[in-house]
Amino acid sequence: MSAANQTLGKDIRVVITTASGNLNIPTTAIMKFDAQPVTTEEKRTGLDGEARHTVTHNGWKGSFEIDRFDSTLDDFWAQAEANYYNGMNVPYGFIQETIQEPNGGVSQYRYEKVVYKLTELGAREGDKTVKMKLEFMASRRLKVQ
Repeated sequence: MSAANQTLGKDIRVVITTASGNLNIPTTAIMKFDAQPVTTEEKRTGLDGEARHTVTHNGWKGSFEIDRFDSTLDDFWAQAEANYYNGMNVPYGFIQETIQEPNGGVSQYRYEKVVYKLTELGAREGDKTVKMKLEFMASRRLKVQ
């Protein structure tokens, strides 16, 4: 549900799919989802003295901040590491993002050819929650709906 006609984080749902299937991380455990386009910029100045700029699309990158509710992320990374050391090829995954728009509509985007990198397993401290971080890189983001 939006507020003041603006999208809130709780208006967004994501499905994280790896080469071996969906990572069944509860929505309540995903604290933050962040995505940015990756681009390359170039500036060329011709003999006429005029600057010409280009922007080349080079995929997407982002991250998930996840509160540890169970061993899903630990198990995924343990299997990815085992596959690497066993010389196994790991196919790409994808991410499906669904946004409930303030006007009542729904937008969906799909991040294609996604690779994942666990960057924070989380600090283990007394009575504090364990906060994990999963980063990703994708070849592109397509509008599905």
